[in-house]
Amino acid sequence: MIMVHAFIPQHLLDFAEYIQNQEYSAEHYDLQCIDRTIVNRAYLSTYLHVQEWILNNGPYNDVKDYCEHDIGYHAAICIALNELNKKAMSKKYAEFIELRVDADYNIVTIITPKDAQKALDLAFQIQNALQ
Repeated sequence: MIMVHAFIPQHLLDFAEYIQNQEYSAEHYDLQCIDRTIVNRAYLSTYLHVQEWILNNGPYNDVKDYCEHDIGYHAAICIALNELNKKAMSKKYAEFIELRVDADYNIVTIITPKDAQKALDLAFQIQNALQ
């Protein structure tokens, strides 16, 4: 049974239910696009949630204002979380970035149902911690 949280987007809950109801076999690995999509959507939902949390709880109007150098928004989120004393969430978010990069850009990396579940777990943990 999936625990429902009002602020977790329905598509993440649908993905979690999908994973719980699947019986994976070797043939499933030919359909990695499903697991890659789950990782991507869970990450994007979390990215938007965390960005909004940072902007609502920090002194700046742009996430990149937390950085001394010109870096991308995804890395800037980790720095901003550190600056706002959310170091554990920054570490989880950095882990999530790596998983998302593998799912979206590293085609030789096999993304498994366990990776998809890990993405959902990270999404729930981070979004629950930053309410």
